[in-house]
Amino acid sequence: MENIEELRKIEFEQREKELKNAIPQQLVYNPKNKQSLKITYVMTWTEVCGGTKIILEHANRLVKLGHEVNLISHFQKPVWFPLDEKINFIQVPWEKILCESIPKCDIIIATYWREIYECVQQKIAPVVYFEQGDFHLFDLKQLDNRTFEYINKQLKTVKFIYTVSSFAKEKLKEIYNVESKVIPNAVDNNIFYYEPHKKNENTNITIIGAEQAEFKRINNILEAIKIIKSKGYKINLNWITPTEPINPVGNVIVNPKQIIIGNTLRNTDIYICASIYESFCLPVLEAMTCGAAVITTNNGGNMDFVENGKNALVVKKDDINDLVKKIEQLLKDTNLRETIANNASKINEKFSWNMTMQEIDKYYKEILNYDVI
Repeated sequence: MENIEELRKIEFEQREKELKNAIPQQLVYNPKNKQSLKITYVMTWTEVCGGTKIILEHANRLVKLGHEVNLISHFQKPVWFPLDEKINFIQVPWEKILCESIPKCDIIIATYWREIYECVQQKIAPVVYFEQGDFHLFDLKQLDNRTFEYINKQLKTVKFIYTVSSFAKEKLKEIYNVESKVIPNAVDNNIFYYEPHKKNENTNITIIGAEQAEFKRINNILEAIKIIKSKGYKINLNWITPTEPINPVGNVIVNPKQIIIGNTLRNTDIYICASIYESFCLPVLEAMTCGAAVITTNNGGNMDFVENGKNALVVKKDDINDLVKKIEQLLKDTNLRETIANNASKINEKFSWNMTMQEIDKYYKEILNYDVI
């Protein structure tokens, strides 16, 4: 099989040619009263990552609400996440055009900008773009003019866009001049929930993220913890990562099941996030729900639920000295640490999957009232 990057490049070039004459999806309003929908999610990636996890959560929960769900991708069915057996997974060979395998359905969800217009071209159903954020919103230094034009044209071909945070909504408007609806991510309360923390001899600190994901600034955290340890503080580090680190430090947990992440966070005294940007930052919300005292940057997406000094401490981006200062503050002041953790543990009341799925269900049913012409 050819290199995936080479296949992606060929696919990009084919879609770029099609975009030259692209027009927005043509829809006509035709009210319906249908309760059970046939929904197709087009996935650009199925391996371990936060964005994929959210799409799979959507799929599982939509099935439980009585909808039929298809997942379609060039990549194989994910085995790392427990998918409902009622979900129909369609793996399309690379030599075939992905969206030409979309089955007849009521609504199509494009989950990355790559596939938006290819979904529209099929003229099967209204297309919705679900924006979870990436470099094209938050790290414009990586965005060359060609890619910008490609994304901009894709976004202009759909009537419906929704995203996960106020920050992502603002960036969509600022960079691409498109409107979007915010439907936040949520916490699985069967896995991430609060329990009183055990008293540990050493302070348990947890971080989540791949060393290779530079925007997460994992190395900044590791350097800060090294300094903290040099000052004599007794620290146990748990490092949860989707891939094996090149330079492992502490207790490295590679690609664990969700329940292991939940159990680790329930035994975490301090959780640290140093990302320079995030579209939502679900791990921070999960850590808060589990009762960890969180130190985080203002990475944009987390500002819908982080309140500095109340349910977390906000640290300056790319400032290791400030990170050391904040860690030391929580190590010395157990009352502050407990207050922040207790306040944080109540945040899940505002970010439950029941509430989020009610919004998604309502949104999809509103979109169902449009027919493709």
